[in-house]
Amino acid sequence: MALDKKAVLEALKPVMDPELKMSIMDLGMVKEVRVENDDVYVKIALTAEGCPLVDKIRTDVSAALRNASSVKIEFETMSKEELEVVREKIQKRSSVENKVPVSNQQPVTGITKMSKAGIRNIIAIASGKGGVGKSFATAILATEIAKRGYHVGILDADITGPSMAKVFGLTERVTGSPTGILPAQTKLGIKVISMNLVLEKPDDAVVWRGPILNQVIRQMYSDVDWGDLHFLLVDLPPGTSDSPLTVYQSMPVNGSVIITTPQDLALMIVKKAIRMATTMKIPILGLVENMSYFNCPSCNEHLSIFGRSKGEENSKEIGIPFLGVIPLDPEIPKLSDLGHIEDYSNPDIVSLVDKILENLKNPPKEQAKTVASKKKIEK
Repeated sequence: MALDKKAVLEALKPVMDPELKMSIMDLGMVKEVRVENDDVYVKIALTAEGCPLVDKIRTDVSAALRNASSVKIEFETMSKEELEVVREKIQKRSSVENKVPVSNQQPVTGITKMSKAGIRNIIAIASGKGGVGKSFATAILATEIAKRGYHVGILDADITGPSMAKVFGLTERVTGSPTGILPAQTKLGIKVISMNLVLEKPDDAVVWRGPILNQVIRQMYSDVDWGDLHFLLVDLPPGTSDSPLTVYQSMPVNGSVIITTPQDLALMIVKKAIRMATTMKIPILGLVENMSYFNCPSCNEHLSIFGRSKGEENSKEIGIPFLGVIPLDPEIPKLSDLGHIEDYSNPDIVSLVDKILENLKNPPKEQAKTVASKKKIEK
């Protein structure tokens, strides 16, 4: 039977937006359909520019139109007015499902706790402040864990300032598959998803408002085919607002590693990130002091470029474990720029990972209880 426009529109009704879980027809995403001699052309408007799920949508639409001789699909991005219509539709659906008046609904963010699937441990790397080396810490911790034979992934949740693709030397854009988006892989086999692996040009600016950023972060977790991972490290963006909140609320995070520097200014902001994690009931695995010292190549002395190391005493004051220090090392920016961060090694990093893994097995609060019980027995 020959295809016509009505048959094509009917076939597209079951195709769902992977994140919003609503038909692309109901959401008004199908903007144009043309049929000529069983050759089909479809134009689809995405809710977010550079949507990481575009390949998933393409695959599902092609599958729905498998009876066509050929299918050509083009994508555009919805206007602000169209996005507002979508938001209202989702609010109405949510109000019906929950029997709550639309006026009482919060802006649509889809914040519900997602499952771990094949991921055993999720660790958030946070700082609250930019410029403390959080992304480097994420990359080098993931590298050390992978060197121990574990399956590791990195989710670069810093959507507007992604750096993971650069430090690992990844340039190929990620692609979709029937099982989800396929993350890029590093030399050691670390699976990476980062906005720069989605954009056509890595230096394109991502100018999105909070709700869209939150949606994309969730998509980068739930719609990526991570496979079986022992550890997924999530590189959080600076601050304590929407994006890190989305990670803590929607992902089953096992614990958070906090990155700071010796400066009091850095610690002042980092304390906000610590309070945020504790408010969200995320276990703090410990504090790492980055750029703690510089090893002088001439005199072999440790020079305190950013001031005296206060990581250990600050950890005691805050009441969280101190994991250790990372030096200010010229090799770090050099290898990062070359995309060879996996070649970096340092005994300090080995010690950090040892403590992180130990604190995952035996959470700090449980350790404190054990110590307290021993003291009580000794008395």
